[in-house]
Formats: sequence, C-alpha cells, structure tokens
Amino acid sequence: MHRPRRSRILLGGLAAALLSVPGVPVGAQSEAEIEQLENLRDDLGTELAGVDAELAASEVELDGIDDALRSAAVRIELLADDFERAVDQRRIPAATRVQIAIAGFTNGDPRHNAVLDEIRVLSGTDDGDPSRARELYSAVIDDAQAKLDEADERLRRLQEELATARSEREALEGLRADADARRLELGQRRAQLVLDLDETSVRIARLRALQGKALLTGLVIFDEPIRPVLAVKIDNVVAARPQAGIAQADIVYVEEVEGGLTRLAAVFHSQTPTEVGPIRSMRTTDFDLLAQFNSPLFANSGGNRTAVDLLRQSTLVDVGAGSEGDLYYRTSRPAPHNLFTNPANLWEVGQGDEYPTGLPSPIFEFRTEGDPFHPDAEAVAGVDIDYGKTTVAYSWNGTGWDRSQDGNPTVDADGTRIAPTTVIIQITKYTVSQADARSPHAITTGVGDAWILSDGQVVRAAWRRVTATDQIDYVDATTGAMIRILPGQTWVEMPRDGDATLR
Repeated sequence: MHRPRRSRILLGGLAAALLSVPGVPVGAQSEAEIEQLENLRDDLGTELAGVDAELAASEVELDGIDDALRSAAVRIELLADDFERAVDQRRIPAATRVQIAIAGFTNGDPRHNAVLDEIRVLSGTDDGDPSRARELYSAVIDDAQAKLDEADERLRRLQEELATARSEREALEGLRADADARRLELGQRRAQLVLDLDETSVRIARLRALQGKALLTGLVIFDEPIRPVLAVKIDNVVAARPQAGIAQADIVYVEEVEGGLTRLAAVFHSQTPTEVGPIRSMRTTDFDLLAQFNSPLFANSGGNRTAVDLLRQSTLVDVGAGSEGDLYYRTSRPAPHNLFTNPANLWEVGQGDEYPTGLPSPIFEFRTEGDPFHPDAEAVAGVDIDYGKTTVAYSWNGTGWDRSQDGNPTVDADGTRIAPTTVIIQITKYTVSQADARSPHAITTGVGDAWILSDGQVVRAAWRRVTATDQIDYVDATTGAMIRILPGQTWVEMPRDGDATLR
C-alpha cells in the first residue's frame, strides 16, 4: 500500500526551488561557476603581474633614492668639512694679529702699534717716513678686510650649499617615505592577490574534481545523479506539438504506432525538466525496448488490460497515471493531448523502497571532439524517414542534426530547436502487438541494419541485442566493434526497411 503523496507533489518551477534533485541544473551552475572562476583567476593573475611589475619598479626607485641619499650625506659631510676649514682659516694667527694691529692703531693703543712697527722692520720699510707708515696701515687694513670679506663670502656660500644639500636630503627622505609606503601598500595588495588566487585555484580544482560524465550522453556533469532512468511516453501527433521537456532528454526513441503515426519514448537521467508531456499510453514495444535501462521508472497515461498486464510482468516500474495519478495534471490544451507531469515528483516517489528500480549502465561509447568518427564514414547532408502518416527529416547544421516533422521544425515547448548530436536510424521489423491487433510491435532483439549519423557523416553499421535485458549495441557490421559517437543527445528513429533515405 502506497503512502500518501499529495503533500509531496511539486509542480512547474516550484520543484527546482524546493527539491534538491541531482542533475544538470546543478551541473550547469557548476560549469558556469568554473567559467566565472577561471575568468577571475585570469584577472587576478594579470593584476598580480602588474603589482609585481610595480614592486620591481619600486625597488629600482628605492635603490635610486638610497644612492641619492648616500650621495647627499657625503656631500653634506664634505661641505661641513669645508665650512669648518673656512672657519679655521678665518681664525689663523696672522689674520688675528693684523686685526689686533688694526684695532690698536685705530684705537690709539701703543701696545698694539708695536705689531705694525715689527712688520715695518721685518719688511725693511721702516725709514721713518710717516706717509709710508700710513700707506702700510692702509694696505694692512685693506688686505685684512679683503681677506675677511673673502672668508665671510666663502662661509656664506658654504652655508647656502649646506642648506640646499640638507633641503635636498629632506626631499629625498620624503620621497623614500612615500616609496616605502607605496611598497608596503603593494606588498599588502600582492599578499591579498596571492591569497585570492590560491583560493580561486583551489575552488576550480575542487569543482573539476566533481566533474563526471553523464552515463547516457557522455557530457560533463556535476553531482552525477544516483537514480534510475525515467522513461516517458510522449504524444507525437500534430495536436501534441510542441512537446515539453524533450530537449532535456538523454535519449529519445521514435517508434511506429498504429496508422503510420509515431510516439516518443523519452529517456531522462542526467537532466530534470520541470515539465514533460503530453503523456500518452504505453505500447507493447516499450517493455522490451526500455528493459535495457535496468528496471527504469515508466511514465505513461495507461493502456488496455493486456498492455497493463504485460507491463506488470516486465522489468519496467510503473509510475504512470494509472498508479500515480496524483502526480499528473492537465493543462488547457485539448484532451487527450494535455496530460503532463513534473519528473522530480516521479523520481521522488519512484526511489522509495516499494519500487524495485535499478541504476542504468552506459548505452553508447563516446569519442572526444576531434577524434575521427570511423574510417568508413561518409559525408551526408541528412536523412528522410517516412512512417506513413508521419514524415521526419534531419539536416546537418554544423553542430547537430536539425529535426523536422511533417515539414515543420521540431521544437521544445520552451522554444528550443531539437538538433541532437547523434541520430541513429535503427532499421526495425514490426509484428502485430498482442495487446491490440491494430498496433505494430517493434522487434528490438536480434540483429539489424543501422545508420549512425554524427558530425556531418554517416556510418552504415548494425545493431544487435540478444535478450531484452541486454543493451542494444550499435556496432561495425564487419568487426563487431562498438561505433563511438560524440557526447550529446541521441535520437533513435525506428523505421521499417526501405522507409529511410540518406541525402
């Protein structure tokens, strides 16, 4: 007996806000964060290089200032020495005696006049002529005064040069203080940049360590979901289009149903759309086709009694409207093309203990971008398929295969053009369904031809499968080796032999 679930129903965008469902939303955020962090890392590296260049220039500037300061100190010391010598020279004894003689003479001090008398005797000019004595007095006075004036002028110049030198040294010391402050600021900025750069690099490394590859698409994914596959039967008639959620499916199978129409079996695992639909009834083809996903959850709108009995006997886990009706809702579209669900609700319920689901295994082998596709690959523009009342065309657009149906582009309800990375044409035999004589039943075990369209090329290959619980392998028809495809969404079309044409 199931526990009540109405309180756990989440519709539309509310699920993303309230449920922590692993898958691409987290991965997309992480990938975007890595891109932002890598841009930040580059910016920090550029800024750090600029700061290092400024620090180097600052060191050169400081060295120049220090050299100038040392030169200024030497110059001041030399000027101080010159000043001291000039003072000493101004005070030499001869000059002092001349000053005393002049002072004595002018003051009429006879004791001091003896100095002049001595000079006259020593110079041989003492002839007793008063006029010559006066000339000598004048000459001594003039010479002494000239020497004093010269000494004073020299001292004045030295004082000015000392003042200039000291002023220049003060200016240099101010420049050095400014340079020291700038270097300190640059050092602090550099330390912060290094810290930010380290933290950014660590964050990038941690996010990169979380990267994995989605099992069914081979695309990079973060926080790879540990959950079963959810397979959803989706209407594909004109009134049902555009369908919701098909752009986020990992794999989409297109199977023929009654009247030459088709129906989709969309396989979800790595992504969680907020809405999928319109959901329609099951077909017996589904039980074998989807068994390869190891007891997947199966969303559908029901089926006739035989189909429901066969579903119970299959390995598919029924979370359809017949058993989980409160997880489905109808929109304003015309019935019966208006039944939708939120996959998050189905995964929440479907992972309970009462549901014996399993985890999927990889279906395809993937190659990396730039690796050669296959030695026998041929360039191809696209493929056309005729199911009867439904026609399909795929055209290479340079990065994927634009899908059209009945002459109109196939788009998701959100406007996304459907252009899968890989298209597989699985040539399929059909018998009559045991649940409804009007409904075809696809044979998906055994072997058959397959065309693998990838990267603007096609490989004529084969598909093989022994039992329904085995995976369908797409292999080289000669060697049996798996055909490796590019990572991305894959659509598998299942036309009858002769109903597909390459162009």
